[in-house]
Amino acid sequence: MTHTFDLIAVGRPSIDLSFSGLQAWPELGRDVDASGLGVGAGTSFNTPAAANRLGLRVGYVAMIGNDIWSRMVLEEFEREALPQDFFRVVDRPMPFVSVGLNLGGDRGFVSYEGGSEDDDLELQRFAEEVVRTADARHLHVYAGEEPSPLSARARERGMTVSFDAWSGPWWESEVPLEGLLPRADIVFANEPEALAMTGEHDVERAMKEMAELCACVVIKRGENGAIATAGGSRAAAPAEPAEVVDTTGAGDCFSAGFLRGWLGGAPLETCLMLGNLCGASVVGTYGGYRGCPTEAELRETLARRGMSMPELHREVAP
Repeated sequence: MTHTFDLIAVGRPSIDLSFSGLQAWPELGRDVDASGLGVGAGTSFNTPAAANRLGLRVGYVAMIGNDIWSRMVLEEFEREALPQDFFRVVDRPMPFVSVGLNLGGDRGFVSYEGGSEDDDLELQRFAEEVVRTADARHLHVYAGEEPSPLSARARERGMTVSFDAWSGPWWESEVPLEGLLPRADIVFANEPEALAMTGEHDVERAMKEMAELCACVVIKRGENGAIATAGGSRAAAPAEPAEVVDTTGAGDCFSAGFLRGWLGGAPLETCLMLGNLCGASVVGTYGGYRGCPTEAELRETLARRGMSMPELHREVAP
């Protein structure tokens, strides 16, 4: 039997306006000029769009409205040839806009999400239906939205599951880690998230604590590369050279690159390297995924290093 999808992702996509080249943060009564501007779909769009570029067969469970911002998201779906099997358009406004300000290699956001709680519930019901019926290998969701029936149902159906912490250093989940992390096979967090989630002050101790609850823990460390642990083994990979324009989506594309390797059965070190390559490619352009390489481009990069791309073994026993 061949799986229809390698990866299922869930979320509401935004339109991101990214400003770069700021000399200072805005202050009340003081204008700040930017030297660069990028516009594109983002937030939950980033990882599935990047994974699609990397050759994974993606099922993205998403919902948009009939407003101008939603129409821009639809155009992005079409431009990227991102499969629309689970893409739903509803006949009401549902704007989701995020403005990112890049300064000194970091960024701040102002976001407006125009959907209602009913919209979120509708998306959740839709996602549950997809996970209950779709033929897929892996589910990727946000940890802050768990626990939900999604991850449990996915595992019941033989899928592996990854969580993306996606909450920054202000981790506020009411669910203790003991009730959250065991529901995933992989958890992705950046360093501030890992420290906030565990209350630790040392990233290695944080990773060790999380590894007691989840089979594979991956911590993204920006210019310090990435570290991970799985099966009692620890791995690390240095950051890839990058000229930073817009850091939006670097972590999302890292996750896509890591999963491309992991679903291909690659060693942990290789998965980290693929994640770092994708994350570094993204920060040199505007937008949360547009700099992510295609599968062919990534193969060329690996070939120059004397390596080959992990092949996806899609044939499984019935």
